[in-house]
Amino acid sequence: MNRTVERAFSILQLIADSHNGITLQEIANEMDMAKSSAFVIVQTLLELNYITTVQNNNKKYCLGIETFSLGMKYVNDMSLVKQCSIYLPPIAEKYDKTAFVAVMNGSKIVYVYKYVAQNARLASCAIGSRKDAYATALGKAIMAFLPKDEQSELVDKIQFKALTKYTITSKQEFLDELDRTRERGYSLDVRELEDITSCCGAPIFDYSGVIAAVSLSDLYNENLDDEQVARDLKDVAMQISKNMGYLPK
Repeated sequence: MNRTVERAFSILQLIADSHNGITLQEIANEMDMAKSSAFVIVQTLLELNYITTVQNNNKKYCLGIETFSLGMKYVNDMSLVKQCSIYLPPIAEKYDKTAFVAVMNGSKIVYVYKYVAQNARLASCAIGSRKDAYATALGKAIMAFLPKDEQSELVDKIQFKALTKYTITSKQEFLDELDRTRERGYSLDVRELEDITSCCGAPIFDYSGVIAAVSLSDLYNENLDDEQVARDLKDVAMQISKNMGYLPK
């Protein structure tokens, strides 16, 4: 692997993960490299418009327009997103919720699509943002349907922490939750990621297995039947899966 190219992408990822921008010195420190070496890479990314300086602070760097353009080309080319953009808006509108699509990246999920119903009360989580998979309906929906060896390896790497008082923080309890999710075909997150939200999710498959998940999210309402919503979402997810090449057994 080319060392310079590897460093360039590592720096780009570092900048992407820095919500308020990051300085050249901070980049050099995080990368454990000379400031002069970091400068050459940063300057090249800057000239190519893959990064830019933060507004009103030219000492800090953030992602540039070319990175956004590249990412959107990837998202728009994904047949998964195209299918979800057809089938998710109607169910989101039916229940006045926000629909999400996510894929796994290590032990986190990455949001790749979002649809906010006209009367939805929740519109959090920007496309491209990441969340701990164990605390989300999306993450549970994907992990529950992974092959057991792959699932075990992934769960072993999770560092459980309480994001709210409802978050599952026990490995065994989480594995039990994945078993329940697999049995019923959908997942639930009731105030686990955020204290004020609830979410239901369902897996998306193609010919190779589980590849993503879809969800419907809203502000928590103890009087709402999330399980009925989840069952309807499960049906929508199955239709998307069939269009992705999945053949139910």
